[in-house]
Amino acid sequence: MSCRASPWSRPSLPAGLLFPTSGRPRSPLGSRNLWKNSWTLGVGVPNIFALPSRMFRCMASSGSGDDGFARPTSTDEGVAPLPLYSWPDKQRPRVCILGGGFGGLYTALRLESLVWPSDKKPQVMLVDQSDRFVFKPMLYELLSGEVDVWEIAPSFTELLKNTSVQFVRDSVKLLRPSDHFRREPGESCTGGVVHLESGTVIEYDWLVLALGAEAKIDVVPGSAEYALPFTTLEDALRVESKLKMLERKRFGKSSPSIEVAIVGLGYSGVELAATISERLKNTGTVKAINVQTTICPTAPQGNRDAAVKVLESRNIQLFLGYFVSCIKEASTADDSSGIATDSEVDDDHKKLILDLQPAERGLKGQTLEADLVLWTVGSTSQIPRLQPPDAPYVIPLNGRGQVETEETLLVKGHPRTFAIGDSAALRDPSGKLLPATAQVAFQQADFAGWNLWAAINDRPLLPFRFQNLGEMMTLGRNDAAITASFIEGLTLEGPLGHAARKLVYCLRMPTDEHRVKVGVSWLTKTAIDSLASVQNAVANSFPPPTPMGDYGTATNPSSPPAAMDPDSEVTFDFLPYLCQYKSGRIHRPGGSPTVPAGTDPATGVVSKDVRAGPASVRIYLPPGAAGKIPVVVYFHGGGFVVGSPARPSTHNYLVDLVARSGAIVVSVYYRLAPEHKLPAAYDDGWAGLRWAATLGGGEEPWLLDHADLTRVFLVGCSAGANIAHNTAVRASAPGALPDGVALRGLALVHPYFTGREAVGGEVAFGPEIRGYMDRTWRFVVSETVGLDDPRVCPFVDDAARRASAGIPCERVLVCVAENDFLLRERGLWYHRELKASGYAGELEIFESKGVGHAFHFDLLGSEQGVQLQERTVAFINK
Repeated sequence: MSCRASPWSRPSLPAGLLFPTSGRPRSPLGSRNLWKNSWTLGVGVPNIFALPSRMFRCMASSGSGDDGFARPTSTDEGVAPLPLYSWPDKQRPRVCILGGGFGGLYTALRLESLVWPSDKKPQVMLVDQSDRFVFKPMLYELLSGEVDVWEIAPSFTELLKNTSVQFVRDSVKLLRPSDHFRREPGESCTGGVVHLESGTVIEYDWLVLALGAEAKIDVVPGSAEYALPFTTLEDALRVESKLKMLERKRFGKSSPSIEVAIVGLGYSGVELAATISERLKNTGTVKAINVQTTICPTAPQGNRDAAVKVLESRNIQLFLGYFVSCIKEASTADDSSGIATDSEVDDDHKKLILDLQPAERGLKGQTLEADLVLWTVGSTSQIPRLQPPDAPYVIPLNGRGQVETEETLLVKGHPRTFAIGDSAALRDPSGKLLPATAQVAFQQADFAGWNLWAAINDRPLLPFRFQNLGEMMTLGRNDAAITASFIEGLTLEGPLGHAARKLVYCLRMPTDEHRVKVGVSWLTKTAIDSLASVQNAVANSFPPPTPMGDYGTATNPSSPPAAMDPDSEVTFDFLPYLCQYKSGRIHRPGGSPTVPAGTDPATGVVSKDVRAGPASVRIYLPPGAAGKIPVVVYFHGGGFVVGSPARPSTHNYLVDLVARSGAIVVSVYYRLAPEHKLPAAYDDGWAGLRWAATLGGGEEPWLLDHADLTRVFLVGCSAGANIAHNTAVRASAPGALPDGVALRGLALVHPYFTGREAVGGEVAFGPEIRGYMDRTWRFVVSETVGLDDPRVCPFVDDAARRASAGIPCERVLVCVAENDFLLRERGLWYHRELKASGYAGELEIFESKGVGHAFHFDLLGSEQGVQLQERTVAFINK
């Protein structure tokens, strides 16, 4: 156990009085023989007031251990030792921060920015259950498409790469503080230990509790089962996936409309209602429910007025003065409108019924139907469940489960523990609890960092005083409301408020480097959108030419309408990827964000862009590559019209795949339609495979040193899976690949196939869906017979069946997603048909539950994302 006198301890020793380096000061918990199990708390004080001996045996470890963990020994037979984290420096103070939200991360960065004496700069560890920091106030922009995941949810390793802060991805299981025990003057000891779910024990000198709160959704019958919260990145991506599924189901149909119910109209509920209603437009209705008769009751009047104006102008139904008493699935008997009958087409989706009860006199109970229910009311603290069972009240809590703190942010009775953010119950001078907002957490992090510096350096601590700078809320893609507290009566609304809000949040990003990246990205997107708007405005500002002669004069009402400007008239809309104008101009709304090749700091995976004959590729090498390893040729998705290996989501996915599998990956830059219609992408895909199979023409050192050409795999997602299949068919020709090259496997993830005849659940598609698939296929290919083209319907006839059965791959893996409305049935069909075709290899099928098409690029770290990735890795390494 680290129980030593240190110059940064509090209380400090008298000036000039130091323990000799060989001395062992007595702990305030009594003397301890590291090799025996006897503990005392001073003379004659029994052990019942001490922490459990097993914990101290873990803490008593010293020295080194593998990967920073020491494995303590135990003299009790049958008691397995727990791994104790070994801090790099045995003398400098150890600060453990639990929670990587605004409070935790910004405290760590504040500690890093302060000036420290060389021997007192603390070792800082940040623990969070996620690998990403989430800028929660901008989760709504994920639903509107304004931001990318990397912009508002950067990885901790990326943010902390230039600091000395150590990041640990784990969940907290148990807190055992010891800083509340009586200490004798001059004595110093550990502040306690933290038990993680992985089994690791972290001994610390100073602790910061910044765990935040969790959504409390098990409030009424059915809410936990059928409603979705909206507090984390995973929640936002789950809602996005659900909305996409509903939009795809309704695509090409005039009814029924999509119905989204939102429970709670505080800030979160209002921002969700505004964002989703704007997204759905006339295709859906938002039903917003609030127990109070006003929305955002604590908001400034200016923000509330702006929100009411927006909500009333959109397709939103307000149910004020009601609370939800029950949520259940609709049955056929419940449905009098016939909507549930429509939902029977998809067994995975059922209408939901919400029973509303009045909270105000004069109102009557109501029943609502919804396709999606979002729950925004109620939260619960994580601290109560982390208290030790033998001392459940060791950390003082209020009735909400928040930690009671002094005004210095120190936990009451715990001189080495700070609590900030949603974890803390701190009151303003009027006695009112501070709100659980990002603004409060920002400011508390600054004070917590400073007070840690002061405590370690034996300086007075500062009392925290919250400065309310104002409140902001998003109301749509180009709308927001901001009320500044320092300018009375001023509220910025509309585009001006939207721009000001994004500027403030950009400046609030955690690091300078990330601020610059996000700022450049947002400016680029704004410039593209503004240019398109200006072009349309200019085109529409000129009066159209009016035909003369036979049709009369310019004022003749019988004159026929003039033709639209060819650069503003859309001739083909390929949602959500692009639109093509009559002039031939192509607009891709999402732009083309890219990340450079290089070394990934988190995994050590190295990548570079190189020419591959007539094509180009991005090649990835795992860290510490030795000997011969598998080669994966990868084809990205994007409907043949968008995407590239440099796209952030694709690049990050492949970095993770390489790190997990230990394989070389060759990701192909193929030409995109409609500028380069198929078979251009097929030709580039083939060029990429040939380049890898010839070791880069005998000139690529990574392939020369490490490529095992007897273990080559073709992997693709969506349109990329289509390319992978057609590349495998092409490779079956005699002499297509050099001798000694073996295609070991073909992995198709959410493959893009279709056909003129419906298969499986496609019988529920209306003619609009089949027409859409036919139009988009003809849009990307130069010459085709339509949906019976064997390149997109590989079992359409006997010749296509024989070609597919003859692919020279030993194994085929087909992956589908349960909520992939358009393509799931075709993936299952491909698996069935390939099995029936006489294909001689091994066939595997894998389905991801509860997620949609290509979900893994945004949910790579989720349970489903990890499962899909591990299945792919197992397929490669089998």
